Amino acid sequence: MSLKKNLFLMLVLALMVALAACGGKNDATPTPETPGTPDTPAPAEGEAGGHLVFVTGADAPTLDPHGMNDTATSNATSQIFERLTDYAEDGSVYGLLATEFEAIDELTWEFKLRQGVKFHDGSDFTANDVKASIERLIDPEAASPRAFILNMVEEVVIVDDHTVQIKTNIPFAPLPAHLAHNAGSIIQASAIEEENNGGKTITEHPVGTGPFKLTTWDRGAEIKMERNEDYWGEKAKVDTLSFVVVPEDATRIAMLETGEAHAVLVGAPDVARVEGMSQLDTVRIHGTRMDYLGFNMNKAPYDNIKVRQAIAMAVDKDDIVYGILDGQGVPAVGPLAPTVNGNYQGLTPLDYDVEAAKALLAEAGFENGFNTTIFVNEGNKARADIAELVQHQLGQIGINVEIKIVEWGAFLEQTAAGEHELFILGWTTVTGDADYGLYALFHSSQHGSPGNRSFYSNDRVDELLDYARSEADQPKRNEAYKEISEILVEEAPMVYLQHPDFVYGTNGVTGLFVDFGGTPYFKGVSFK
Repeated sequence: MSLKKNLFLMLVLALMVALAACGGKNDATPTPETPGTPDTPAPAEGEAGGHLVFVTGADAPTLDPHGMNDTATSNATSQIFERLTDYAEDGSVYGLLATEFEAIDELTWEFKLRQGVKFHDGSDFTANDVKASIERLIDPEAASPRAFILNMVEEVVIVDDHTVQIKTNIPFAPLPAHLAHNAGSIIQASAIEEENNGGKTITEHPVGTGPFKLTTWDRGAEIKMERNEDYWGEKAKVDTLSFVVVPEDATRIAMLETGEAHAVLVGAPDVARVEGMSQLDTVRIHGTRMDYLGFNMNKAPYDNIKVRQAIAMAVDKDDIVYGILDGQGVPAVGPLAPTVNGNYQGLTPLDYDVEAAKALLAEAGFENGFNTTIFVNEGNKARADIAELVQHQLGQIGINVEIKIVEWGAFLEQTAAGEHELFILGWTTVTGDADYGLYALFHSSQHGSPGNRSFYSNDRVDELLDYARSEADQPKRNEAYKEISEILVEEAPMVYLQHPDFVYGTNGVTGLFVDFGGTPYFKGVSFK
């Protein structure tokens, strides 16, 4: 075996170990010995059946897992579709629709597929569905904003009905972790063909292999699902599941308190209140998310590095984390959370310094400041509160900020199209590896909907990101990511605010599993 192949296979092992550091506390824990979406045995006093209500601040823009790269889409479609691999509680990757997988050489992975799995319409899951799904995701004509997640795939080869080989154009050790991303969802090949021929679209007819199947979708109001009675593994414990859209944070918490809702993602300002209610339980995950204040660098004056640096120095992150968020997370020094494989926390941040910020702004030609707008998505009180704090703090250096609250789907469309100036958003490194945490946000090929809504471009950053994707030596990858992070702190295409925890509140139920990317899975949930 060559030294290069040895290094590649050692990196594969190292990634599996490193990802194990990303977990948190869950009610349910999936393991390789109990494959399938996360589940837990129902407690002795647990009651099977019933209707489970999850309240969410925004509707999914689509039920096509290739259609949009956002949290609401991932949360809903993760109940309907499954992937070849999945994440356990500790962040490790195990087989889901694949029973086993291995790297044959530095450019080829082989996956043995689970037999006896059926789609919601009763058709068999085969290698053809895997090939069709991956090819659709990376097809340039399909223009999926999630294509970058698997754009290193060169070819999917069908060995037999239950074996596929995935060939990459570069050595890519994190491939199993990338396949566990919601973008790796396996869609029925015949459904893809029907859509291509002008029939029903995937978002209209999302047929997966998951533990729940869609019954109705009242857009903007409710997604309703029912238990898949023909599921290949242990079936979901509840009969039906609803994702109910409630934009107001206070209303969502009130519904949880009264039992009208059974689960909700709790905004940081409400965590202490929820934890203080005796009838409620919480699931807390130390995740891989970074929340940020972004600049549209295609618009003046945000093409000026001194303006961006001035704003970064005018924002007090401690006021955000220990004030607005009540300590639910840690201030960010750079783009990667401490839980991400390849992160470097020894960065020298642009410190909070109002007078230095004023001086930089004057050097940039804006001694008297300027007017601007900041986009915030509807249904997120913490972000709205952060926007108000930013508005106040930027006012201290002469920048007058108008806050615009925008519906989630419109927010994604407008920031992808570059119609914004400032915006507040978050990015979760779902795979636990720095490639995912940096590539989409900062590579110049990813402008717009894939993730680079700052429209940032830097040739050296592109070069290092491309290099780190293909390098088999993890210490060398770490050095590349260290240099990238240093450049990003200096050039400030965004203000790196904080790395929050994911906290879910529940009422009257047990068995909720949340992965380290913050995605909830309701298959194992039952009523107490």
